[in-house]
Amino acid sequence: MGKSKEINEFGEIKSVLAYLEQVKKGIHNKSLSEQIEFKKEIKKRHDKKQIQLFIGRLEDQFEIRKTIGYLITALFAITSLVIGSTINFALNNLEKLGWSFDMAPLAILLLFLTALLGWCLLSNEEFGRLRKISSYKRLLQECLDEMPEKRYFRRRV
Repeated sequence: MGKSKEINEFGEIKSVLAYLEQVKKGIHNKSLSEQIEFKKEIKKRHDKKQIQLFIGRLEDQFEIRKTIGYLITALFAITSLVIGSTINFALNNLEKLGWSFDMAPLAILLLFLTALLGWCLLSNEEFGRLRKISSYKRLLQECLDEMPEKRYFRRRV
């Protein structure tokens, strides 16, 4: 974690996830000892209030990503409709011209496999982002739990 000069100060942070990745990238794939090192670094740099703010921002990002996850499915539903309509239109017009349709099933299968591959890639990428956000949130929550309660008492005179 010797990159402290490259890491933004608290007031300059625009994206909590990007900031946490600057502190330690890919922490969700690291060993427990590296995660403990990450937590020590976070506790050294930030107080409880700042860590709670980070957790809140990560929760917001997680909820937004979960909420808009249906857009991937909607995109492929619309794409399937358009491709199906286009193929139907093209096949009807080509049939009128007397063309042979020996390759039509293969073309439909290739379009289907291409759409399926695209859906798998996008879904996998989105799952990775949700996993990353969840991991950072968990580590920040552990930081909060490990931080001692500060109690200041005033003496009455």
